[in-house]
Amino acid sequence: MQDLISNILRGSVTAVMNVLLLFTLTKSKYGRTSTIVAATLVFLADICSTMYLYLYADLTAVSHVNLLTIIILGIFLKPLSKTSTMQWAFNYLTTMNIMIMIVIASFQIGMLFPFIPHIHTLSRLVLYVLVIFLFNRYLLPLYRSAADNWPIFSVLVICLFLILSYPFYATTDIVGTLQTYRWPLLLLVVLATAAYGTIFYSLKRYSVIHALETENLSMQYEKTLLSQAASTMAQKLDLMDKVVYQNNLASHDRRHIYGMLLQLLQQGETQEAIGCLQVQLATKQPATKVYCENTAVNAVTSYYAEMAEQQGVQTTINLSVPAQLPFDSLEFSMVIANLLENAIEGTLSIQEDRKKCISFHCFQKGRILLEITNPCRENIVLDADGLPISNREGHGIGTKSVVAFAAKYHAELIYNIDQGIFTVQLFM
Repeated sequence: MQDLISNILRGSVTAVMNVLLLFTLTKSKYGRTSTIVAATLVFLADICSTMYLYLYADLTAVSHVNLLTIIILGIFLKPLSKTSTMQWAFNYLTTMNIMIMIVIASFQIGMLFPFIPHIHTLSRLVLYVLVIFLFNRYLLPLYRSAADNWPIFSVLVICLFLILSYPFYATTDIVGTLQTYRWPLLLLVVLATAAYGTIFYSLKRYSVIHALETENLSMQYEKTLLSQAASTMAQKLDLMDKVVYQNNLASHDRRHIYGMLLQLLQQGETQEAIGCLQVQLATKQPATKVYCENTAVNAVTSYYAEMAEQQGVQTTINLSVPAQLPFDSLEFSMVIANLLENAIEGTLSIQEDRKKCISFHCFQKGRILLEITNPCRENIVLDADGLPISNREGHGIGTKSVVAFAAKYHAELIYNIDQGIFTVQLFM
């Protein structure tokens, strides 16, 4: 009777802990409730199937039937898991391998301490708890990665299962086998542990390398953004230099005129001074056109409108941009500069018989709405993200800068090509 109770306790611990280990490795579809129900069903099935063998057969028959019963139960437990069939099989084989390793180790511990009551059951329980703790605390993310990549590791896991289960199926005396081949079986446990340890170590190293590669890509992306920022700043400085140069030139001309008028007046040559003033008033001065109230947007628009006209490109510009914007005006003006520059380049690249014109509209109705259209070549295409593809070296940075601006301010950026007309729209 004492042996029967010991066998039932040991079998119950194995059945329940196998389910807990299995649903530690896999993802349960119904949470903790399904795990409890599954553990109860496995416990009842295991006790019912082995009770007769405990009474009328030996432990060898029990081990054979238990392995077969566990495999059958694994098939019925699959609906409780979120994983695919192959991932479930991978997890189940791993559970079987760990179970066999624990059975071997607990039997050897029991041989070392035969004087402790129920030592086999206690050592088996402690080993299961230790394994589940290690997985929950340290190994589970790595193991889930191995399960997700089961085709890589499946052959190794299957081979380990065949090697570990062979002593249980090939023998007619399981107790004698565990006693006689003590060291070979322990070495087999060490080999299996080393195999799983190698898997976890490899995945750990791979995750570190992957993290470094991800960090490197992030640094490269940041470097690209810095390059774009530097390019944008260079454009700003270039535009400021042009404005300063024009102001200095106008100031220089005015000083000469004022000096000449002063000299004429000092010499009493009033009529000549009046004539000089009349000539200056009659001279057509370049008008500074005001497109909108926003100074930065107006300056950029004026600059590129003049550039377009100098290259024979007509412009239709209608702007209503307030002086104060809910975002950086200089950044917005650089976006306009990039878009207008691209529009001019695209217009100049078309055939001579087509009309070269650019239409630029921007106004605020709750949101800022910007649209620029220009004719383009027939071979201009958009990529999978809807952005224009540039195959020329040094080009494309302006588009990236516009995309970065749109992402920064959560704006909607739309590029479209229809019948040779290129349109870009920005909604903010």
